[in-house]
Amino acid sequence: MKTTLRIAPLLGLMCLPSLAAAEARAPSLHGIRPLGMGNAFVAVADDRNVLYYNPAGLAHLERTRVSGVGVHGAIDDEFLEVVDFIRENEEQFSDFETVDQEFFDSLAPYDDRWVAADARAYSDITRPNLGIGVYTTGSVQFKIDRGIYEPRVYAQIHDDIVGVVGAGMELGRANLRVGGAVKGIWRRETSRALTALEVSDFDPEEVLDELETADPGFAMDLGLTWQPVGSRWTAGAVLRDAVGYVGGEGIDTAVDFGTAFRPLGETVGPIRRLILAADVRNTFDGGSLGNKLHLGAEIALPVLSVRAGFNQGYGSFGASLSIPVITIDYAVYGRELGAFPGDESQFMHAVEARIGY
Repeated sequence: MKTTLRIAPLLGLMCLPSLAAAEARAPSLHGIRPLGMGNAFVAVADDRNVLYYNPAGLAHLERTRVSGVGVHGAIDDEFLEVVDFIRENEEQFSDFETVDQEFFDSLAPYDDRWVAADARAYSDITRPNLGIGVYTTGSVQFKIDRGIYEPRVYAQIHDDIVGVVGAGMELGRANLRVGGAVKGIWRRETSRALTALEVSDFDPEEVLDELETADPGFAMDLGLTWQPVGSRWTAGAVLRDAVGYVGGEGIDTAVDFGTAFRPLGETVGPIRRLILAADVRNTFDGGSLGNKLHLGAEIALPVLSVRAGFNQGYGSFGASLSIPVITIDYAVYGRELGAFPGDESQFMHAVEARIGY
C-alpha cells in the first residue's frame, strides 16, 4: 500500500520522550523498581520514588540523590504482533471491498484488545525532607475492532509534562511523618476511530497538529507515614490529587494505603535489604478489590537487586544492575484495563536507564 497504512509514522511518535500516560487523570511516574514489586511502594519510602508515590517518604531519606537523566520505555507484549499483522494485511485494509471471510476471521485474535507502548523521561533531586523533579509520561495505545460490517482501528495518544516540588517532615510525636507535593501539569492528547478505508488515507500530521496545544493544570498529593522507633514495620497513606484540575476539569481524588516490612532489619552478610510490601490503591472508588491490590518483595545485594510481586492480580518481576553513577532496571508486569482482574489484561516489558547518584 502506498501509505503503508500511514501507521509507521504514527508509531514513530512512541520514540518521543514527551508522549504521555494513558490515564484519564493526573499523571504519575511509576518507577521500574516499584513496578517489579507489583507497584507496592506507598510505605517503602527509601529512594527517589517517594517524590511520586508518597511525599511523606522524603522525611525518611538519609542522603541526597540526583537523577541527572532517567529514561523509561515500556511495550505491551502483543504490541509488535498487532503492528506486524496490520502491515502484513495492508492491502486488505486499504481496499476493504475485496475483503474475504478468511481475513475477517483472522482479526479475531486481535479484536477489541488494546496494545500500548510507553515512553517516559525524568530528572529529579531528592534529599532529606525535600524533592524536586520534572518528568514526562507518554503512551500510544491502539486496538483493532473487526465490528460487524467493517474493521476499525482505534488510537489514543497522550502527552503530559509534569513538574513536581515536594516536602516532608517529622511531626515529632506519634512517630508520624507528613508530606506534600505540588504538581504542575501540561497535557496534550488526541484519539482516533478510523474505518479500514480511513486508515489508508490517514495523515499523521493531523495528530501532530492537535498535539501542539497543551491544557495546563495542577494537582496536590498529601501523604503520611508511621514507623514506631526501632520497628521494622512502616505504614503509609496518600491522598492523591487532593486538589487538582487539568484543562478546567477536575481530577479524581484517590486514597492509597500501604505497609512495608523489613524482616532482616539491618544488612545481613551480602544482603543489603529485604522488603515485603502491600498496597491498596483507589481504596474508596467502589471498584474490584483485585484491581486495587498490590503485593511485592525485594532482595538487594551489593550490585544486583531482584524483585517480584502481584500487580492487580497479575505477576510482576524486576531486577536492577547498579554500578557507580549508572543504574539499569528491568520489569515485566501485568495490569488490568477492565473492571476486575481477568477482564482485559495487558502485560508490559519495561527498561529504565538512569544516570545519577
